[in-house]
Amino acid sequence: MPKIKRKIKLTIVGDHNVGKTSILNSFLDKGVFNTPTTLGIDFFTKTLCMDDYTIQMTLWDTAGSERFHSLTPAYTKGSNIIIIVYDLSKPRSNLNYWLRKIESDSPNIVGVLGNKTDITTVNNEDLQDILFPYSRQNWNIITSKCSSRDSNSVKNFFRQCVKQHLRQDLEKSFKIPIVSLSEPNKKYRTCCA
Repeated sequence: MPKIKRKIKLTIVGDHNVGKTSILNSFLDKGVFNTPTTLGIDFFTKTLCMDDYTIQMTLWDTAGSERFHSLTPAYTKGSNIIIIVYDLSKPRSNLNYWLRKIESDSPNIVGVLGNKTDITTVNNEDLQDILFPYSRQNWNIITSKCSSRDSNSVKNFFRQCVKQHLRQDLEKSFKIPIVSLSEPNKKYRTCCA
């Protein structure tokens, strides 16, 4: 049976030095040590085979430096999946900023990924409180924590995001329109009525 082909645009965003590029490198089976800082934007492709699908993924790695934040909306626009990465080794994340930044892009899936579980975790923010206003907007939010050095946890998170996107895509394609079989109420107007 031939595989169903799909294209997915995935963009990864987050603050400077949270490990966005390392996470992508881990997903792409590249080295995660001594990863250089992303300047502007970086682009990768990966073909993923899942179930009955062959998925051509375009992966956009955005720079976290504040001077590049103005470029981010140009790359998040049209993304099927946007992953926001935050650093678990820092006491505060900047999740509210990034959630507001991607709000107008209306991605199918928003992944919120805490990175650096291999380092002492000091982030004690209540993730559910931060995400609650956005979960009420019919966003499909997937959360997880990982270390970019553990490629299995990174790949599992990406697969979970892709599977959820495919599930939503399938549901949209099978929506049956409601057809009324009764005759519409006809009102005839006369000249003097």
